[in-house]
Amino acid sequence: LFAPLRPGAELRGRVESVHPETADAATLVIRPGADWVGHVPGQYVRIGVDVDGVRCWRAYSLTHGPRADGRISITVKAVPDGTVSPYLVRRTKPGTLLHLEQADGEFVLPAARRAETTKLLFITAGSGITPVIGMLRNLFPSTDSGVLRPARSASYDIVVLHVAPTEPDTIFLRDLRSMAEVGAIRLVARYD
Repeated sequence: LFAPLRPGAELRGRVESVHPETADAATLVIRPGADWVGHVPGQYVRIGVDVDGVRCWRAYSLTHGPRADGRISITVKAVPDGTVSPYLVRRTKPGTLLHLEQADGEFVLPAARRAETTKLLFITAGSGITPVIGMLRNLFPSTDSGVLRPARSASYDIVVLHVAPTEPDTIFLRDLRSMAEVGAIRLVARYD
């Protein structure tokens, strides 16, 4: 393919990096094509991948808000006996081209009112944390010096109740704990 990410081409994305999260989950950082129109934290993107000559489509939550570098990220948990998720987690390498659709979905944060506190309770389990982590990372960005609490996020009062089979199986546990340590969220973690 000649310049597959060019304007006017079928929308694709190039995988730039793959980061293991747990033994069976990985985050893919993707450079979307020029016609990507962006997303709102909490939305999902449909990813098309060719596995054994068959194009398969699956929807994955975006795990960051809009990034300054224009990249997007998804976190995939390999489903036993699955087709697409094991391929993305175990066989995808930097440089892989994926088919994309534009972001979609209405599970997004309500607009914060400056004078009022917006109270939110997120109840998540396993890989169901992915849309929520996109929202939280947008509200409370992480830097080399730690988690930031920008003024735009001051009116949020957030509790995250997260359940996972075990602590080592908890996707984004480090992020959640870092946010809790600086008081950005109250984290209630359960392992069952």
